[in-house]
Amino acid sequence: MIKENSKNKFLGGKLSIIQQKDGFRAGHDSVLLASSIPAKKGDKCLELGIGTGVVSLCLLKRVPDLCITGIDNDSEVLQLLKKNITLNGYDNDISIIKGDLNADINNFKKLKRHSFNHIFCNPPFYEEGEIILPKDKNKRNAYRGEKNFIADWIKFSLTFVKSKGSITFINHIKNLPDILSIFAKSMGDVNVTPIFTDFKKPATRFLIRGIRDSRKPIKIRKGLILNNKNGKTPKKIENILRHGKAL
Repeated sequence: MIKENSKNKFLGGKLSIIQQKDGFRAGHDSVLLASSIPAKKGDKCLELGIGTGVVSLCLLKRVPDLCITGIDNDSEVLQLLKKNITLNGYDNDISIIKGDLNADINNFKKLKRHSFNHIFCNPPFYEEGEIILPKDKNKRNAYRGEKNFIADWIKFSLTFVKSKGSITFINHIKNLPDILSIFAKSMGDVNVTPIFTDFKKPATRFLIRGIRDSRKPIKIRKGLILNNKNGKTPKKIENILRHGKAL
C-alpha cells in the first residue's frame, strides 16, 4: 500500500517538509529543539533519529555552514528525508546513516568518536510495553523505544561528542526524572527548560542540555509558555516558531 504524503511549511514558510499524512508528523517540539542547540558556523552536529529532518533543517536555517550527520533506521522516512534535504537546498550540509541506535555501537564505523560539537535528538516518549502503540509502523518507531533505550542513546551521545560539546534532548515531562538523573551523573552544566502549552496547565515537555566534561552545576531555567492568557503566542515563541530565532 502506497502511503500518502503532504508538504508542510515550517519557520513561516522558509522550509518545505514532506511528511507522511498518517505517519509521525513533526511539530513545535522539533522547532524548539533546533532553537536550543548552541551551534555556530562550521560546527559538526549529529542528530539521533533524524526522521524527515525538521530539526536539522531548522538549525541550518539559523546557523549556516554546519556539517550535520543524521541517523535513522526507518527506510521509508529516510526516503522523505533525502527529498527534504534536496527540496530545501542542503545536499552538501547533511549526510545520512541508516542504522539502529539500539544496536552495537561498533556498527557505526563511519563515525569518529568524540568528534561532534553538538548531538541532539527528540527520542521516543515510551518504552516497549508502556503503551498501546499506533497501527502505523512509522508512528510506532517514533513513539516507542526498546527497554532502557534512553540510557543507551545518552551513552551513544557521550561516545561521539567532543569534550565540552553539548548533548540536547527534548522529551515528555514524565521522563524528566530518569533523563535528568543520567545527564547529571555523566555531564555538567545541565540546563532544564520546562515547556507549557499554556499558563494554566502543567508542563508537558522539557528541553535538557548537558556539556561533556563540565563541572558546572544544574540549572532549572524559566519555562517556555507557548500560549499566553489571551490564547495568543508570545512574541518570544513566535520568533522561534516562525522566524527560526535561537532560544
